[in-house]
Amino acid sequence: MVNVTRAGVALLLGTVLCCAQAAWAQGARTQSVFGADPNLSDGAMALRLGDYEEGIRLTLAGLRSPAGKAHSLRTRSAARSNLCAGYLMSAQLRAALENCNEALRLRKNNWRAYSNRAVAYVMMGQLKRAAEDLEQGKRINPNSKRLKDVEELLAARLAARGA
Repeated sequence: MVNVTRAGVALLLGTVLCCAQAAWAQGARTQSVFGADPNLSDGAMALRLGDYEEGIRLTLAGLRSPAGKAHSLRTRSAARSNLCAGYLMSAQLRAALENCNEALRLRKNNWRAYSNRAVAYVMMGQLKRAAEDLEQGKRINPNSKRLKDVEELLAARLAARGA
């Protein structure tokens, strides 16, 4: 299970953020898919840089602020998906699942949340659920490299089980 956990964490490093990378490449520290919300943007960046505790703290602050409640469903769903990934990388699987579930409650077509939740299920040994989320994510974004990586992770776990 240790190898699967490390592989899952490595996969999440690429899926954790929702399109914020382009803004960073342009040098705009707080401009991303999250608009001008510095907590959500900086939280996403902290997660990407491996500072999971700070990324979680900032993302939660952004969601709890008065402005956070006014964000679009898409933004709140992306932030919850980021929290899911952050909690996964911190090995807090229950909190990860809660945030993935909330991301999907807010926006059913959030393929990144399906991807993250599939990894959580793999890490928990719930391979049937992981496969279901993987398939749902692929229906939304069939060409996603991330989902293909999750599929490989799931296949490796199934092979290790002898299934």
